Amino acid sequence: NQEGLYQHFSAVARAVGIPIILYSVPGRTVVDLSVDTISRLRDTHANIIGVKDATANMERASLQRAKLGPEFILLSGDDSSALGFNAHGGHGCISVTANVAPRLCSQMQDLSLAGDFVGARAINDKLVHLHKDLFMEPNPSPAKYVANRLNLCANEMRLPLVPISKPTQDAMDIAMAHAGLI
Repeated sequence: NQEGLYQHFSAVARAVGIPIILYSVPGRTVVDLSVDTISRLRDTHANIIGVKDATANMERASLQRAKLGPEFILLSGDDSSALGFNAHGGHGCISVTANVAPRLCSQMQDLSLAGDFVGARAINDKLVHLHKDLFMEPNPSPAKYVANRLNLCANEMRLPLVPISKPTQDAMDIAMAHAGLI
């Protein structure tokens, strides 16, 4: 619950002397880190400086900005909604797609943060299939496949992860071609 999250992140904040970015990913943890709990943590611990929000909820980005102020760092944790997140006051994205398309992701972020949403959208349109298809199977297996196709690393996983299936490979190849990576 929220009190447990508050106590956990408080213990971490007290134990370390470095800036902390909170992580809200209810799709993996089943518990949402509420805006009120984030605010309470920020008010209590000066080293809590931002949040990675993987909810893909645009309203939430606006609510966070309104409650936490423009200086609190708001980072999208969902590539598919990162452009919209920035339009709602986000400061960037901690990205899966950037592992395999760093230049395009960086350009999209730079353009959106500069207010050029037409240019950012044009780049995002190239990335949209990668954003989606990188999660056809458990992360990071699809990203490792793409990185291998780009000669960046071996397509090796540690169990319980395994290389992606042939249908997912085919989808990833199409997504890479759409993005201009191959």
